[in-house]
Amino acid sequence: MRIVATGDTHVTKMEELPERLIKLMDEADLVIHAGDFVSNKLLNEMEKRYNLLAVYGNSDEEEVRRRLKQIEKIRVDDIWIGVVHRGNYLNNFDDLGYKAKEIGVHLLIFGHVHRFVLENFGDVIVLSPGSPTKPRQSVASCAVVEVNGSRVDVRLEIVANVYCGMDVELKL
Repeated sequence: MRIVATGDTHVTKMEELPERLIKLMDEADLVIHAGDFVSNKLLNEMEKRYNLLAVYGNSDEEEVRRRLKQIEKIRVDDIWIGVVHRGNYLNNFDDLGYKAKEIGVHLLIFGHVHRFVLENFGDVIVLSPGSPTKPRQSVASCAVVEVNGSRVDVRLEIVANVYCGMDVELKL
């Protein structure tokens, strides 16, 4: 199964998302959003267009917070995947490794940091897909996750020529 993980989109409608991200989501079996849609309109558009699993983030408006949970969990083949917006971290993500174990998942997808992070903590993986629109210390990105049985492959995808909020020339 092909999953596109994103989060921290911070826009009000689909047309404001990078075309590359939309193309990747269109090709996915499942789209996971790790919070901070910001607007209920974007959430509605994504729910209509995709098989979507999402949580709310700290910047989401009240309607989004009412509709979504703080933590989600789904089984894909032999893998349990969890989704949260943030942990108690700055640059150390150990707490999310513990959170993954606490909720019983093999892969925990999180947001809030606006940069791509991929770390192993024993038998769990924590992944931040970054932000496709407002990256911090990173390039505009998402993650493509391929799950086949008990195997998980994660790939960073650059979705726009933006690095840390500055337009740059990147080879896509």
